[in-house]
Amino acid sequence: MSATTTTPAVAVADPTRAPSPAVARWTAVAFAAAGVLWALFPLLRPWADKLPVSSDDLAAAWASDAWIFSHLAGIAALGLLAPALLGLRRLLSAAHGGRGATLLTWATALAWIGAAGASLYYGAEIFGIRTFAETALERDDASLLLDEVQMLREQPMAVLLFGVGLLFVAAAGVLAAVALFRAGTPWAWTGVVFAVGLVLVLPQFFAPPAMRTAHGVLFSVGCLLVAVAVTRLRARNR
Repeated sequence: MSATTTTPAVAVADPTRAPSPAVARWTAVAFAAAGVLWALFPLLRPWADKLPVSSDDLAAAWASDAWIFSHLAGIAALGLLAPALLGLRRLLSAAHGGRGATLLTWATALAWIGAAGASLYYGAEIFGIRTFAETALERDDASLLLDEVQMLREQPMAVLLFGVGLLFVAAAGVLAAVALFRAGTPWAWTGVVFAVGLVLVLPQFFAPPAMRTAHGVLFSVGCLLVAVAVTRLRARNR
């Protein structure tokens, strides 16, 4: 009676499931674009509401195109996270035997839901506040503008959607970082920087302009590092 030995299974890449080069490209582009757009948010945003300025100057800032474009950049940055994470999931599934894929599935879903919830608040802030500001300028009376804006910003359901949405975004970042470590990629550490950037998205809204700008840089660096890791991951699997 001969003894038999079993060899433990080793997760290997499945060449038949390898994603096309386009997947790696758009994944890297999505991460990079998200990072750059979020960095532009505080750089373009008028900060008159954080400075001791007159009501008329405040109204002019909120009615400006910079107010619109800065917030649209922020919305676009959050919206790109889910497609980027979905692409990363596809790449890791093919290259590392599926390790980390389940976590990235959850990360993608949370990023999508979180960005959607936060964007609803952003939309109200972008166009609602601008409408208040334009009306104040037309009437040449901005005395009640700040009170009106505070009422809009503190609407309970809007605040709830915004807060929960950004908590989901933070959770997506943490799950993505854990997924990269589980997959055993040499660039897993980039996920830590990425996760820190996403976790700090919510608290940085309570920080002064300089710290919000610094967070924009951190968020951008985290996304760009993961973008570089994606391109190297693709090159390694060729």
